[in-house]
Amino acid sequence: MNKKIQKVHTYCLSILTLFFLFISCESLKHKKNLKTAEDFYQTYADRKDLKKLMSFYSESPIYIDAVPQINIEGKENIQNQYNWTDPSYKIHPQFPKTVKINQMISNDSIVIVSGIYNPYYYNGKLINEMQFNSWLYFNKDGKIEKQVEWVQYPMDILEEIINIKKSMQIN
Repeated sequence: MNKKIQKVHTYCLSILTLFFLFISCESLKHKKNLKTAEDFYQTYADRKDLKKLMSFYSESPIYIDAVPQINIEGKENIQNQYNWTDPSYKIHPQFPKTVKINQMISNDSIVIVSGIYNPYYYNGKLINEMQFNSWLYFNKDGKIEKQVEWVQYPMDILEEIINIKKSMQIN
């Protein structure tokens, strides 16, 4: 009888050990993705190293800007969307970082980011700060597979988006 109890204890301890090992691995993945998201937004905020920014993405990522319903597939297309070489874009002198992160929460495969795109100038026009929420979906290699942006665009930009969408439907 004593050996049976000992086997049950050994079995239970083995199961418990495996459970804690699994939880530990998931926690490490969670922390790794959170760190990757922090590094991604730091690189984005500096707006200097587009190659580094693109290295955070998987080989075939998807970028979705939910409000204007824009879906972009592929690294090259996402890189073109960022358009960091556009001479019309000027950093606001009081906001040298393009983004400020307020909060990040995550699980083992998704990091949700809440923040503010800082004011900037485009074609000489001041674009005020915009709040955003971003969902970053990570693959098993810790690369961004999908990015979904929910940006609180100012009304004038929303009107431009609507007008562009309407003109695309007419053609």
